[in-house]
Amino acid sequence: MLETALALLAAHAAADFVLQLTWIINRKRKLGIFALHIAIVALTAALALGAGLGSPGQVWAAVALVALSHGVIDALKTYGRMPGVIAGMLEPGSEPGPRRKFAAFSLDQLAHLGFIVLAAILFPNAFALGEWAWRLSDQGAGLAALYAVGAGFIIATRMGQFAIAKFMARFSLPALETKDAAAGPVDEGLKMGGAWIGLLERTAVFVLVLAGQFAAIGFLITAKSVLRFQYARDRSHSEYVIIGTLASFSWAAAAALATMWALERV
Repeated sequence: MLETALALLAAHAAADFVLQLTWIINRKRKLGIFALHIAIVALTAALALGAGLGSPGQVWAAVALVALSHGVIDALKTYGRMPGVIAGMLEPGSEPGPRRKFAAFSLDQLAHLGFIVLAAILFPNAFALGEWAWRLSDQGAGLAALYAVGAGFIIATRMGQFAIAKFMARFSLPALETKDAAAGPVDEGLKMGGAWIGLLERTAVFVLVLAGQFAAIGFLITAKSVLRFQYARDRSHSEYVIIGTLASFSWAAAAALATMWALERV
């Protein structure tokens, strides 16, 4: 059962956070783009389980459950804004606040995870009956371990990028002070520099936790603090850096620990 869950989780992580490109996210309300995303979800699930034309029904049933549930959940998220307006949760024409966006993101991913677990419970042998497990024979456990690491890495890095960004949106920073003409304009940093720093630091934490090098994580925190705090303009910016750093590191460490738990059981 765990192997099936890991395969479907890796497929979900790839479909939602690697293959769901920015242009898909921005145009997802278009029915054709929405259908394309769900097709990608189904395809990645089928590939992860090794579903083939001659595969038993249990394999395809797991793929169908994950794909259909993903479609329903995403449809409620993408097209279900009007019920919230009718219920008075939002004023017409308004946008949900940062806390509500983070809560919606969390509930969305928990719902997907719930159906992945349900599929693994209802069809526990879907992975074992797939083409990959059959062809690899005794190496099936190795493939499941690869799925665990792949899913954990994507969750730590790309999923973490979205989660941390939505979480940090609740903290509003004071407007940057404009320097005089002689001092020159305010340096706002590299374009996408913060996003890449986050991706790289979560990658480092994920790898270090899996390697058991916990002391090195403390060194990373110290190094980043020294580098970032010297550019912090005031207390609010310093606190913002601290919260973001701890949230990012904690997210990656949690993903790595969950990955280690799965690796010990496959």
